[in-house]
Amino acid sequence: MKKKIVYIKTLLFLLILGLVFGFTSRRNEQRKLQGIEVSFNQDRNLFLTTETVNNLLIQNIGELEKQSKSSLNLQELESLVVSHPMVSSADVSVDVLGKINVEIVQRKPLARILNAKEIVYLDADGQIMPLSDCYSARVPIIYNNNGLVQPQEVFPLIQKIHTDDFLRKLIVAIKKDQEGYWLTTRIHHQQVLLGELKGFQKKLKNLKVFYAYQQKDSMAATFKKIDIQYNNQIVCSK
Repeated sequence: MKKKIVYIKTLLFLLILGLVFGFTSRRNEQRKLQGIEVSFNQDRNLFLTTETVNNLLIQNIGELEKQSKSSLNLQELESLVVSHPMVSSADVSVDVLGKINVEIVQRKPLARILNAKEIVYLDADGQIMPLSDCYSARVPIIYNNNGLVQPQEVFPLIQKIHTDDFLRKLIVAIKKDQEGYWLTTRIHHQQVLLGELKGFQKKLKNLKVFYAYQQKDSMAATFKKIDIQYNNQIVCSK
């Protein structure tokens, strides 16, 4: 008899607990939305504003105070945010109070390409990225008015420059002509002939050795052209 009483009490407890949970869950789903909070991976909104993200979501959701949590399609909202040309990825969630939280990873430009008809960025994924009205990144410029530079071809070189602290500070511009690729340095705007991209890492290593030597030789600063297209030699001219 005692076992039956314990069983019945346990069953009633679970039933009440389920009813409370169901009521709480239903009430939570019917809770009205309370606002939008946007955060950026760099802790600052470089290429788009919080207002831009808010407007993008509100255009899709409508008036927040009239919408419930259950009406949200989070996956659809994430896709909407990612569709913005300045966004790499996004995570959209809603908390227990009804606030929509949006975490954004912005695209990262590594170079600015000056084409004949437009100016764009080349981003960290090797993709073309439009300029932003909010912020201008300080990255090397690729002069491509002649159309000889192909983004996918030059991308490994851009990556190498970006990940090397010395080269990132040294190289300010890149171009290509019939002789191959040229680099413009921050030091007296010296022109460095890289030539073809084959073996460019070895060539850049030689360039770093040259500039380490140049710091000890004042005459080296007078050179206007530095030819490193051949792996085992550096030819300088005034």
